[in-house]
Amino acid sequence: MVPIVFDELNVFTFPHSRMRKLLHCCTSKFGHTDFTSLNDFEKLLIRLQRIFKEFMAHEEIENHLVMKKLKKKLKQNSQIDDSELICDCHKVDRFTPLMALFRDGYAFIRRGNADRMSYGVKLHKAMNNFYKDFVPHMNEEENDIQPLLSKYFTEMEIKMMRTQVIKMTLQKRENSTIDIIYPIERPLKIYVISYEPFTSINSLSDHTLQYIMKYLNDRQLKQSCLIVNKQWNQCALKVLRDRSPISQLPDEIFLRLFKYYLNPYDLFNCCILVNKKWKYIITDKTIWNIVNPINWARGQWNSNIPLEETNIDQHHYDLFKTNETRIISGFVKYFLPEYGSSIENLILHGSITINDNIARKIFDSCPNLKHLNVGMTKLTPKAFLHFRWINSLESLIVEGCELMDDYLFINLISSCILLEYNDLFIIEDTHQCLVDKISFEKNSLNQLSLCQQCSHLYKNISNKFKLKILNLSGCYQITDYGLNLLINNGITEYLTYVDLSGCIRISCDCLSLLVSSSSNLKSERIYFCDNISLSLLSTANCCQNVDNNFGRFCCRSTY
Repeated sequence: MVPIVFDELNVFTFPHSRMRKLLHCCTSKFGHTDFTSLNDFEKLLIRLQRIFKEFMAHEEIENHLVMKKLKKKLKQNSQIDDSELICDCHKVDRFTPLMALFRDGYAFIRRGNADRMSYGVKLHKAMNNFYKDFVPHMNEEENDIQPLLSKYFTEMEIKMMRTQVIKMTLQKRENSTIDIIYPIERPLKIYVISYEPFTSINSLSDHTLQYIMKYLNDRQLKQSCLIVNKQWNQCALKVLRDRSPISQLPDEIFLRLFKYYLNPYDLFNCCILVNKKWKYIITDKTIWNIVNPINWARGQWNSNIPLEETNIDQHHYDLFKTNETRIISGFVKYFLPEYGSSIENLILHGSITINDNIARKIFDSCPNLKHLNVGMTKLTPKAFLHFRWINSLESLIVEGCELMDDYLFINLISSCILLEYNDLFIIEDTHQCLVDKISFEKNSLNQLSLCQQCSHLYKNISNKFKLKILNLSGCYQITDYGLNLLINNGITEYLTYVDLSGCIRISCDCLSLLVSSSSNLKSERIYFCDNISLSLLSTANCCQNVDNNFGRFCCRSTY
């Protein structure tokens, strides 16, 4: 039979009455909380943290003033049966997991109603489990521990112990109302409690905000301070940057590291997601001077050198085609609008999916394009129709493009004129002028040329088109007519390299005219078909397509 203990000798009566009121307060507050309301949700978290801080203080008082002394008495009296009653009394940590759950709740303040409701269900379950565990725990202390105190302590000792417990409980309760834990967890209200109680949030200086934020961890800064307003966002970002030693490095060091030691895959999947500073540095045009999305599609991120064609089976061909379609789609939709102005050297060599329409979209997004390689593709001259940035082009490689013909040069010349005088003139002789695309007919190609009006206009702008490298290797449909268009209109004046390997329709006379019209073109940098015998070019190179295995046309080889 449990002995009757008077209240003045019951150490647990006063603190447990307070704990039961707090439990009732939790239940009541929880039942009247609207989790779709940000204000109610935040108030609940604040209240729970304050209450459970007092719970933790209560357990600390019991351990220090009651359980410790009782264990010492039991050890002295060697009562094994009695010592077993208190050995596991406060062994279980009931509060730390719940306090962590309350802190996690602040991450849901800026989320949607569904997320907060889901968190509310989880919180309700945790509180029910705590209630079912803590109430029996208090009953155990009152019914089992208190009789042991009466058995091993005198009345005077119990009264003194009870007085100390009450005094310490009141002191902890008073401190809990001053040193509230929630301002640390909710940085938006730090100034209310701990810094400047009478200062408006909008009047705090940047220096003050940064000083306060130094005491917050990274998680608190990102979840709360960054989303208050622009001032708080900038101050929080500065504090975060100052904490990282790497942020002290100058932008020039980052730029050099990104340019020479990281490939596009690393830049897009890692660096660009770090912070705004890194994202801004990555937009530097020197990083994207040379771009080869075809290599990206084939898993080659560390080199911009075009991959040579190899014999692959149908399975790998389909795999390459699918992957290239996905990469090119993202390249046009996402990459070019952001970085297109930085590209000076664009390599589309060996593409199996790019068509004329996609090519025009890509070209239009590269206003500073100087070097273009579309070799070994199925592009036609229509890809260069209205080529907007023709004046900046210095190198054009269309090797292996068997669909290219003389219309390539027609489109290049007309692009120069239309780009300079767009909508400012009307073509008078539409039947004989190659600038008028409506008059194009294959059977009348040899009669087409620049009309007198366009010829006069082109003379004024031809000096802007300074093509230096021209690679037409394997383009067997190109004839003397197309090459003469370039020569007669001054486009070949700045040429330093020409490859006409496999161009079987280019005559000896046309080639001689090309050499004489190009003062910068050395014979050592000319390649042409071996069938042409030209004494003027005795030091020139032979055809590069003989016995090649990469698909470029040659009259002496099969592929």
